Amino acid sequence: MYHLFNPENKFWNFVGKLTDAACMSILWAVVSLPLFTFGGTTTAFYEFCLHQASNTEGGVWRSFFGSFRKHFKKALLLWLIQLLGLAFFAADLLAAWNFFRIQGGVAGIAILGACGCLALIFLSCCLYLYPMLAIFDFPIKKLLHDSFIMAMGNLHVTVTLFVMLALVAVAFYYVSGLFFFWVGLYIFFSSYLITGVFLKYARDPEDGPDGKEQLEA
Repeated sequence: MYHLFNPENKFWNFVGKLTDAACMSILWAVVSLPLFTFGGTTTAFYEFCLHQASNTEGGVWRSFFGSFRKHFKKALLLWLIQLLGLAFFAADLLAAWNFFRIQGGVAGIAILGACGCLALIFLSCCLYLYPMLAIFDFPIKKLLHDSFIMAMGNLHVTVTLFVMLALVAVAFYYVSGLFFFWVGLYIFFSSYLITGVFLKYARDPEDGPDGKEQLEA
């Protein structure tokens, strides 16, 4: 019975981490309201949760705003790149769908399939960008390069992340008022998966994901 109520118990430790992530999700939602801050807030949220995964997290408030200030410029650039990429692939898919609808045939299927695959690869890379910036703080070019390597080299993790995003979308559809909480759950649990991916590419896995190790190109 003592172990059940011991604050050092693994269960209560996990509950504490989840509670901190819930508080972080509220901060994320509020500071993301201007929209242009989305990249910085998401990076800060990931940094906190990735440190949670390695048991090196600090206080919620200080960790969030410290990371936000540190990574804001690069995160903003990544956010703009993502928006441009999403707009580009949305336009491509629409054009490919119209071509398929009008022309049909093998050519239409091939073009639509190619556009869909490229869009999926782009989205897969996006899943790793903010976590990588949060921990490794690479230049933008290397972040884009290594996110592709991680996404394609760890397809089982990438697919799992997409499944988790689908569950978030379902939860958002039914209880949209708690959208920030669903996003927080996704970032919290995905951080444990992404930490495992980071450790695969770190030069010294013993240091954990909170170091500044360079990834193997």
